[in-house]
Amino acid sequence: MVIKLHRRQCCRLLTFHRTAVLVGVLVVLYNEVLVYYINKTSWKLPPGFSQSRDDDKIVRLIIAGDPQIQGYQYEVGGLVGWITRLDSDRYLSKTFHLLLDLVQPDAVVFLGDLEDEGSVASDVEYSDYVRRFYQIFHVPAETKLILLAGDNDIGGEGADMITQEKMQRFEKNFAPLNEVVRVKNVDFIKVNLVTPFQKAPAVPQTRLMSQLSAPVRVLLSHVTLNSAVLQTAATILGSFRPQYAFSAHFHKYERAAYNITRIMRYAGLPYPADLASQQLVTQEFQVPTCSYRMGTAEIGYMVVTIDHAGEMSSSVVWLPRRYVSLCVYVVYLIVVVLAWVVQRACLSSRRHHTTQ
Repeated sequence: MVIKLHRRQCCRLLTFHRTAVLVGVLVVLYNEVLVYYINKTSWKLPPGFSQSRDDDKIVRLIIAGDPQIQGYQYEVGGLVGWITRLDSDRYLSKTFHLLLDLVQPDAVVFLGDLEDEGSVASDVEYSDYVRRFYQIFHVPAETKLILLAGDNDIGGEGADMITQEKMQRFEKNFAPLNEVVRVKNVDFIKVNLVTPFQKAPAVPQTRLMSQLSAPVRVLLSHVTLNSAVLQTAATILGSFRPQYAFSAHFHKYERAAYNITRIMRYAGLPYPADLASQQLVTQEFQVPTCSYRMGTAEIGYMVVTIDHAGEMSSSVVWLPRRYVSLCVYVVYLIVVVLAWVVQRACLSSRRHHTTQ
């Protein structure tokens, strides 16, 4: 009798262990593989992506905001910090490359805050961030990579001052802070506006203006024009007269439109007669963060096409909510532990009654 009961108890424990392992494997499979491909089925791309990449009349773009790869100083130390950095890096890499393979863009734009601790990192830490960034966001040789700096890269927010050394370190490892990058029929104008709270070094407008040659102009900055100093935003808009602008920093998607003449008038700046007569308008798109570590519910990339006439189509590709997946792991572990404790308690009680 006792032997039979013992055998039944062992079978129940074995069944429980097998069930727990099977459910665990399914949870991991869903969270680490299936959720990304299920999410991919909801992506809606602009009409231009149905055309061939070799079409010189269409510029195809992926635009990313604030990846902020995690560092060492502000992150938890030890094994936990290693796991959190690894998980964040893997999420960024997985979602980016799924979109990259689907879109096959002419250029990929990162609108600053490439690193979370770039402004305060030691040279050794910075070298590791650079290596990880290019490893996570590796692109084919034929795809242009356009990189901007943010306040987390070179400072500029609060007591974290912008310095010449920080700017030089960014330019040495990533790209110039201010430049014009041409992709087919579009000039992308990079301006070093990193924070609304502190003036960044002056934008070299004369030098950048001399580099403009394409019929379509797109302004790129880390912070939005409406959050920058009014005179600075008006001067930039009046000088470059871009049709479109893209920015990030605030980790959310928004749109705005600026009448260039009106902005310059509000700023008290003179403007030429031809500008007043044209009534040019710049459409600005604020790009959401692509990192779940920013704590926002809406995470994604912008996908953009610009045709030969300067007409733009865009969509936001929303990404899976990683914190939901991590919560599923926590719930699974709690359920397994509670079920194990309850089962052990029940078996002990039955054994006690049997021996009596």
